[in-house]
Amino acid sequence: MIKFIDNYFSTSDERGSFIGLINFGEWKEFNLIKSDSGVFRGGHYHRTTLEGFVILEGKISVSVQKVSGGRGIGDKSIYEVKEGDVFIIDPMVYHEFEIKKQSIWINFLSDAMDQSMPDIHNLKKI
Repeated sequence: MIKFIDNYFSTSDERGSFIGLINFGEWKEFNLIKSDSGVFRGGHYHRTTLEGFVILEGKISVSVQKVSGGRGIGDKSIYEVKEGDVFIIDPMVYHEFEIKKQSIWINFLSDAMDQSMPDIHNLKKI
């Protein structure tokens, strides 16, 4: 559903530090997101697209739930993420973000978003 990624490499010296975040996958789109505290983002799922995130600043509550037949199934899981966290959300997982502290984050996708037919889907109403 959601997979947190550990740094694969890290070094530092008098010049600063170098941290390896992700060294796998084929990513087709990268986006920079800036969010004010108290807002919600996401609130959808993707049928085929893997979606990853790198939190550069801030604090975000991430709510995820598996999807089947266009409906959420099972319990929601909630994770608190912060600066330095890296994670990937699988396809068919509803995800919503509540911004707890002003945040800057990078979003990356396994498939470029087709603006005429985006792989963004809402849950069906009961």
